[in-house]
Amino acid sequence: MILLFSIHMLEIGIFAVAYALAERWLNLGAFAGEPIVTLLDYYYFSAITYTSLGIGDIFPTEHLRFLTGVEALIGLLLIAWSATFLYAMMNRLWVWQPCARPDGPPQDMSGQPPAAQGPKDIIDEDDGKV
Repeated sequence: MILLFSIHMLEIGIFAVAYALAERWLNLGAFAGEPIVTLLDYYYFSAITYTSLGIGDIFPTEHLRFLTGVEALIGLLLIAWSATFLYAMMNRLWVWQPCARPDGPPQDMSGQPPAAQGPKDIIDEDDGKV
């Protein structure tokens, strides 16, 4: 789980660097709203875009809007993939045992039917009555 979180943080960082390059060196657009001064500001914008949070205090203009949409789509897909992967791993590692089977007698967590506790639980084998 820590590895998945770290990979997502790295992906957010890659997009933050892409935003800085696209704005400062490639002149593909700019950011409006709150001023972006440091790389951490780009990282913040990238994180709210990747997670589709979209607070709106910083927003792109011109062609940077396209990069923002691409990041939101990639973030949505990768976060959903990570959740699916974690669910599959938990399903594989943890043993899920029902307390009762819908098609059979009640069971405890060991999968065994409950032991007879007295004369009322003894079934007469001849006629099947208690």
